[in-house]
Amino acid sequence: MGFDKDFLKRVLSIPSVSYWEERVRDFILEFAKRRAITAKVDALGNVYLIKGMIGDGEYVPCFVNHMDTVQDSQYEYVCRDERLPVLERKNAEGKTELYVDGFGIGGDDKAGVALALALMDALPKCKAVFFVQEEKGLLGSQEMDYDFLKDVSLLITMDCWGRVRTASEWRKNGAKMYSTKFYDQVLKEVFERHGVTVLDHPANTDICNLMMRCDLCCCDISNGGYYPHRSNEYVCVEDAKAGYDLILDLCRSLDGRRAYRITPEERGG
Repeated sequence: MGFDKDFLKRVLSIPSVSYWEERVRDFILEFAKRRAITAKVDALGNVYLIKGMIGDGEYVPCFVNHMDTVQDSQYEYVCRDERLPVLERKNAEGKTELYVDGFGIGGDDKAGVALALALMDALPKCKAVFFVQEEKGLLGSQEMDYDFLKDVSLLITMDCWGRVRTASEWRKNGAKMYSTKFYDQVLKEVFERHGVTVLDHPANTDICNLMMRCDLCCCDISNGGYYPHRSNEYVCVEDAKAGYDLILDLCRSLDGRRAYRITPEERGG
């Protein structure tokens, strides 16, 4: 399948607000079923996916994203079982922007969901977890099953906005997402190939819960969205594709025989 505008648009057209994530969850489960990806839903409604047979001593990347949005105006489409009327426009650079007239499209974090599913389609082995109610205080990820991470090499979320970039640490608690060693050994070369800007990101998202409760290195890559939590929120197709290309390159650069870890002392926070 790969990643393209039509798939991104299809995911973004699914209405989803906190506590009403079922239509996005159903889409994810149907996607998994069609591809023989193992799926599990926990009591809260979080979705865990595993693609491929992961052998002893093997480690795979895991994508972490949330299904809910803050765009409460989408609730009327949930109730009517309708899709959002996603529109297209060209910006001054000739790029395609996807939006919904009158209120935000919910790219935070449905664009991340679309990227994760497309990446699962492209990679032979990987994992993903999709959380509910991130926007209500990271509620879904508080119920994370950490046994799910036993054969994970790296945690990757797509909840960073704008052009291709990645968050390196969280200013609000000073916790580093990844180790200096991981940056030197893997990230630096990948980032240089894709012209990535590394920044300290002040936002809070599900991966913050996970990184403070496990020793895995983490990355937050741009999903191509702009103006999250606002009525003029939109997603740029080309910028989302750039994020997809970066993450695919990163995953293919990982050593499948190891997990990338960070000590509590270097993590901080």
